[in-house]
Amino acid sequence: MSAVPRPITSRIAAGLAVALLAGCSAVAPRPSTAPQAPGEQRPSEAPAAPSGRLKPMPLRTFTVATECRFRDETGNSGKATVDVFNSKVRALNVELTMPKRGSCRYDLANFHQTQALPSVELEGPRDCRVRLWEQGEQITVAFAGCHTMCSPSSAQDYVWPLLIDKNTGKCD
Repeated sequence: MSAVPRPITSRIAAGLAVALLAGCSAVAPRPSTAPQAPGEQRPSEAPAAPSGRLKPMPLRTFTVATECRFRDETGNSGKATVDVFNSKVRALNVELTMPKRGSCRYDLANFHQTQALPSVELEGPRDCRVRLWEQGEQITVAFAGCHTMCSPSSAQDYVWPLLIDKNTGKCD
């Protein structure tokens, strides 16, 4: 076995170093020459926030009261009674049915409220959590780790969050 002459080895090493450095360099994007539609802004022309910084969302309570029923296009159905006043849960009773998967029932009697801001959190048996938060004109009710509330327990794996329209009280 013969050794590679030193000059070739150093040339290969130098070539690899140049290739690695070239791969790490950034190339500035070229400005688009395509015609611009009326009212369209290019990313570099987007207006900056007045202060130049994003501001955190203010912490505020929410209120919602509804009794609703839904059925989606996959056949999942449910009914819910939700009453929250200033982020304090006064009533929660949700029944969800997923055909061929099972059903889940969440009742406030099985939970205690542990948090009100920035979102409402209810804690139940065996690390079951129900979280409620306001998102635009909707209230989201999400369920996590609540296998004991479902029959069979694997039905929890198919539960989606419940969305409540604040203005109409409809849910899906």
